[in-house]
Amino acid sequence: MMDAAAWVEGALLAPAVALTFAGVAAAWTQANALKRVIALAVAGLGAAAALGALGAPAALVTAGVAATFATLALGAALAVRLQESYGTVELVEIDAPDAADEPAEPKA
Repeated sequence: MMDAAAWVEGALLAPAVALTFAGVAAAWTQANALKRVIALAVAGLGAAAALGALGAPAALVTAGVAATFATLALGAALAVRLQESYGTVELVEIDAPDAADEPAEPKA
C-alpha cells in the first residue's frame, strides 16, 4: 500500500508529465510557427513542474523555467521575423515559395 508521500508525489508528477507530453505533441503537429513556440513553452513548463514534483533542487527548477522563457522569447522573435518576411506564420505557406525556387529533380 502506498504511503501518503508517494501518493502526493504521484499526484503532482502525473499532470506535469501529461503537460509535457501534450506540449511536445502539439509542437510536433502544429502547422503554425507561433503555436509551435507556445506548445514548446507548455512542454518546458511541464518538464520544470515534473522536476519540482520529483524533488529537484529549486535552482534546477528555476533554471528550467528561465530556459523555457528564453526559448519562448527567441521563438516569438523568430515568428515576428517570419511574419515580416513571408507575411504569414503558417509553415505550409512559408515552405511553398522556397520549394518553388528549388531546381527540378532530374528524371531517371
